[in-house]
Amino acid sequence: MWPILPYHHIHSMPLLSSRQFPRNDNKNSSLSIRKTTMVILKQCPTQPRVLSVTTSSSHNFSKNAVSSINLISGYGIEGDCHAGTTVQHRSRLHIKPPPANLRQVHLIPTEILTQVSSTMSSDVKNRLMAPGALGQNITTEGIDLLGLGVGTELHFVDDNSGGEDEAVLVVTGLRNPCPQIDKFQAGLKERFLVRDGNRRIVGRLAGVMATVKQGGVIKPGMRAVVVEPERFVALEAV
Repeated sequence: MWPILPYHHIHSMPLLSSRQFPRNDNKNSSLSIRKTTMVILKQCPTQPRVLSVTTSSSHNFSKNAVSSINLISGYGIEGDCHAGTTVQHRSRLHIKPPPANLRQVHLIPTEILTQVSSTMSSDVKNRLMAPGALGQNITTEGIDLLGLGVGTELHFVDDNSGGEDEAVLVVTGLRNPCPQIDKFQAGLKERFLVRDGNRRIVGRLAGVMATVKQGGVIKPGMRAVVVEPERFVALEAV
C-alpha cells in the first residue's frame, strides 16, 4: 500500500498488489479510513508514464487516438466533447443549474484493462485494450490511479524538452461505470465493479476523472508525477 506523503512531496511509486480494503491512518478518527483498489498481482516494471491520448468532438462512446492533446486550464481538452466549465456528459445536461465540470479529463490505467480482459477472447481483449476504447482520454502505466485521493495532482513531464512540467491535472473522483459499457461489450460493466458479499458496490475500476489546473500538451511517452494532498480523502464516483 502506498504511504500518504506530505503535500508537494513528489514521487513515482510502483503499482502494488492488493484488493480493496480499509486503512486507518489516524486511529482517533474514523474519517481517515483509506480505501484503495488495486488488482494487479505484481509490481509494475516501468516508471509512471502516458501510454496513449485520445479525444473526440462528438459524444461517441470510444475516442480517437491522436499524437497529442492540448489541455486548457479550467476547461479541459481542446476540441473534446467533454470540455467545459460546467458538466458536459449527456446524462447530466438536464441538471439545472448545471454543476461544475469535475469530469473534464478521464484517465484509466492499462493495468486495470489488462486485468479485466484477462479471461476474454483475444478479439474482445484487443478491442478493450485499444486507445480510448472506454472513452478515456489518457491511458497510463505504472500509476495507482484508483488509490489516489481527492485533490491529488498529476504533473506530466516531457523529458525530451528539458523536463519541465507540462499540463497539471487534479483528480476529482472515480468514473462510475455506465450502461454504455455493456453496449460496447455485453457484460463488461460488471467487470469494472467490485461488490461485497451482499452485492453492494464497494469499488469502481473504470478509471478516474480530473480537472485541468495548468494547461499544456500531453502526449504518449511523457512521464507522470504524483503530488498527493496533505490530507487523504478517498475517491468517490463523480
